[in-house]
Formats: sequence, C-alpha cells, structure tokens
Amino acid sequence: MIMRSLKNVSALSAFAGVSLLLVLFILLNAPLVAQQQLVILRASDEDARRTSTAKTPTNPNPESQSDLFFPLTPGTWWLYRGTVTWSDQQTGTKARAEVTLKMTVQKVIQKPEFTIAVLSGFPRDLDWATGEVPAMPWLLIETKRHEVFLNSLPPDFDYAKLEKDAASLVKFLSEDNLLFRWPLKKGMKFGDAESMKREDGEYCWVVADEQRKSLDDIKGLTCLFSGDVFLLRYATNPDDTEMELLPGVGILTYQYHHHGTVADTSLTLVEFHPAQTISITSGAAR
Repeated sequence: MIMRSLKNVSALSAFAGVSLLLVLFILLNAPLVAQQQLVILRASDEDARRTSTAKTPTNPNPESQSDLFFPLTPGTWWLYRGTVTWSDQQTGTKARAEVTLKMTVQKVIQKPEFTIAVLSGFPRDLDWATGEVPAMPWLLIETKRHEVFLNSLPPDFDYAKLEKDAASLVKFLSEDNLLFRWPLKKGMKFGDAESMKREDGEYCWVVADEQRKSLDDIKGLTCLFSGDVFLLRYATNPDDTEMELLPGVGILTYQYHHHGTVADTSLTLVEFHPAQTISITSGAAR
C-alpha cells in the first residue's frame, strides 16, 4: 500500500516537473513571439503604406504650370483690344485708331534653371504705332527664383542657340531685361541697383498698386470671377509704361504714354485661351 502511494507521488512529481518546464519554456519564449508578432504588424503597416502611396497620382510634368506666373504652354494665346494715338505730321493733329493684338506662345524650351518661351506678339509692339502692326517675336524667360525677363528678338533670330548654347542666354538675363520677381507686393522695385535707390521711383519697375478686380469681361476665364491684380509701372522723364498683372493669366491691361510728342497705347485683355496640352522641349543638345 505504501509502495503504491510512493509510486503515485513520484508520478505526480514527474508530471509537475514536466508542467513546470513547459511553463518556463513558454515564459522564456513569450518575448520572442511578441517580437515576431510586432515585426509582422510593422511589415503589414509598411505594405499598406506602400499600397497607399502607389495609388497617389503623380505629376508627369516636373515643371508644373502652377510654378510659373505666365501660363507658358505652346498654343496659349491672349487677345487684346484698344487704341493707339499719335501725332499726324501732315495735319498737325492727333490721330487715333482702334487696334487688336494677339499674343501667342509659339515654343517652350525647358532648362534646369528656367523656362524659355518664344512669343509671337507683345503689347509693346504697338508703342509709336499708327495702327495695327505685325506680331513681332519676343522671348519671355522665367527662372526657378520666379524672376521674369522680357526680350525683343530680331525676325531672323536663330532659336537653335537657345536649346544648345547656354552661354547665349546670359545677355537675355540682364537686370535691364528684368520685369519683376514674384510673389508681388506693393512697393517692390526691380532693375539695376542704382535705379532702385532713386527716391522718385523712376527708371525701374515698381509695383505701384494692388487691388482685387472683377474678371467677368474676359472671355475664356471660366473659373476666375475676380483676382488680385498688381499694377507694374516704369516711369522716366520722357514716357511711362503700366501693366496690370494677374498670376496664372499674365497681362490684363497695357498702357504706354509719351510725355512729349503724342504716342499713346491703351490695351485691355478681352480673351484668354490656355492650351489644353503641354508640350515642352527638354532643351538637351541633339
């Protein structure tokens, strides 16, 4: 009887020993199991993040048009209407003519540091005109620093140089050709250092005014009903030029007045038609 009891006790002790070992094994391995589960959860989160990122649309064009003050897309065009006034040499009286001018983006060349647009026509073509004139070629350059330069071009200009010869662009980026740097704010000045020191604000471009204006009269503007318009002015002793500018659209009005012999230009934007497709030349040598 005693022997049977001892056997039972031994069996219970053995069972308890095995159970204790199992418990210790589970406790010792619990951190490893938790760590593995934690890693699995993190991997799952990473997969979800990658899946979510993959579904996010990307911009196929790194040079977004929203990064430019002017909508420089080939085919975009502006139509201006207004008047020119001049002094008739034969009669000695003022003469006046109604005019229209179409400005079109003909070509765009993309460089690492700036965007180059070849324009056909610019409001300045009508300064000192006695009626409508043919559209002349112009070069509009906007840098990554949001500086906008304007240059007139000869009719026989070799545009291939713009794509292949970076050195040829230096003369187009001089202070004399700088229109403005945006974002614009009233009181800002643009030009050479000496001119900007003048207290009278002459011989440099000055942001003379800023106000919100209605855009209802411009055909083609389907989204904007009003906008913040900036008045850019360049005044000298003999003449002055003013342009109203709207970011994303460009020039809304253009005024030129000569203070001596009569020569006035007054233009207002009546139509704006941005191109629907983007076609930008890389500017790489071929």
